[in-house]
Amino acid sequence: MKFNDAVFRTALVPWKKGKMTVNNKDQSPAGNASKQHLTKDEMREKIKASLAAKEATEFQSSSPKPSSERFSGQNRPASRSPENSSASERTRSDKARQIHDAVSSGYAYDQPRQQRAPQPQHQQRSGGNVATAQRPPRPTPPRHYEPVREESNAGKICIIIGIAVLAVLLLSYIAGLAVYHSKFLPKTYVNGVDIGGMTAEEASDAVLNTAQDMGLTFIPKSGDPITFKGSSFGCTVTLPDNALTEPADESHALWFRKLFSKTEYTVKMQDSYSEDALVSLIAAYDWGNVPPTDAKVVQNEDGSFTIQPEDNGNMVDTQKLSDYTVAQMREGNNTIQMADSDCYKKAAVTAESLEPTLALYNKIGAVEITYDMTDREEIFDPVGTEKLDHATIMDWITTDGDDITVDTDKASAWVQEHIADKYDTLVTGYNFKFKATEDGEITLPIGSDGIYGWKTNVSATVEKLVDYIKAGEAVTIEPVYKVEGFRMNSNAGVTYTGNTYIEVDICHQHLWYYVNGELFLESDVVTGKESDPTRATPPGAYKVWSRESPRKLGTYAVQGYETWVNYWMPVTYTGIGLHDLNRSAYGGDIYINNGSHGCINLPLDVAKKIYDKVTINTPVMIVP
Repeated sequence: MKFNDAVFRTALVPWKKGKMTVNNKDQSPAGNASKQHLTKDEMREKIKASLAAKEATEFQSSSPKPSSERFSGQNRPASRSPENSSASERTRSDKARQIHDAVSSGYAYDQPRQQRAPQPQHQQRSGGNVATAQRPPRPTPPRHYEPVREESNAGKICIIIGIAVLAVLLLSYIAGLAVYHSKFLPKTYVNGVDIGGMTAEEASDAVLNTAQDMGLTFIPKSGDPITFKGSSFGCTVTLPDNALTEPADESHALWFRKLFSKTEYTVKMQDSYSEDALVSLIAAYDWGNVPPTDAKVVQNEDGSFTIQPEDNGNMVDTQKLSDYTVAQMREGNNTIQMADSDCYKKAAVTAESLEPTLALYNKIGAVEITYDMTDREEIFDPVGTEKLDHATIMDWITTDGDDITVDTDKASAWVQEHIADKYDTLVTGYNFKFKATEDGEITLPIGSDGIYGWKTNVSATVEKLVDYIKAGEAVTIEPVYKVEGFRMNSNAGVTYTGNTYIEVDICHQHLWYYVNGELFLESDVVTGKESDPTRATPPGAYKVWSRESPRKLGTYAVQGYETWVNYWMPVTYTGIGLHDLNRSAYGGDIYINNGSHGCINLPLDVAKKIYDKVTINTPVMIVP
């Protein structure tokens, strides 16, 4: 059975002669004086015991039979008379009605806590007789509602405090909006000046006054900053228009955030000053008096060499500093980092620059320089190596303290004799020893328009040679060339091992293309018109120096013709080359009276194959 609080409170009402009544006035004051604090569980147990006792009493009153006749094996009444049953039902109905009335009226909550009236008399059975006994009054269990009231009060207090705090914060926020209305927010800095809480006019004055007091500050590479007051060179400072717009645009609705962090702005000032006065001021100032000294190579007692480092001193090139300062001032900068201006005078010779010289002094006796000319097309070009030994190098060198001089006249003579004269082939009057396909070994002059061969740039080679000598290392290098012939190793990503060239035989009107000594293709051709010397194809040593597809040849104004070709491979600088031309026939005697204007005419498929395979600098030997 569940008991709600109303049942609890109703159970505390005193019993009278088997009938439950509610009587607030009969409660004893003494009960209040002696009330005990019981838990809810204890109260439930007491109520259960009281109800059980009342039911027992009512049952005894309605059933005066002996105990031997009243109970069966299950300890329950065997039978009741109609009269007793009716009385019991009426008693229970009365009790239920009283409980219902008590719950409906809120009796337990509305009445003050008082000691219950004296308990009703209980019927007791003694044998077969029913006796009435007066039970002592029970104390009413205390009702605890104070904590509920305390919690409710505490909640109300918290709400009141919260409202008060919010009110204070709201008032503070509104006050902040009022304080910083039309003013800069707190912790706002412009050029290092705190303008928080200032109006625009006040902030402008503060920034300008600070800038005017600062004037111009120089930061040297060492030592304290050097300041020129603005008045010393007629300087006045103004703020550009809208210079303070950005800090003024900060959100005032969030002004409180600026209490915890600051913002800094940099504004370039507009200076009005006399540049001439500033330049004069810089020129007259004593920036330093220690001149720079150069590094040098010194000889030690044991014969070895070391470098004595340079000392840059502290003297200033005032012209550089003036130019840099004026430029910075025009940009609105009044703090000059002197090191950035490169104004400090420096030693002309540094220790780092003398490292090669020192190495040369210590290692020159072991230097050997080798020139390598072995990657040429050997069938046409002389190949080999030339070594410049250390004894020859030492003969070219003179020293003056830490200065080493190489005799370039001696070096040039050696390069001319041992490289240019022995290995250059692009020289007027040079004759190639060549084995023609049809005629065998022949001597082929380079020709008046010949462009194939090697030509050394003697002066550039000597210049690099001096650098190699001063570097003091043994190296293997190539000469510097004005013109290069065909290299065997690699051209345009294609590897060659030698004997790669194109041969055109005018007499036999035929072409052969050899790649690495193997015949790649051959074809009949038509060369220049032999009966007209101005259109004849000149014999000699040439090379493919360009590739174009397609290309228009000739002009009506100069050559009297214009022709578009698909594949153009010029071999001279005067307009002669290999190209396709649609003819009915090739080879034979066509060239004598119906030859070209000097070019080598090819069938279209042959021209395409050559164009796809050939690389720049491939030799083209035109045999008479």
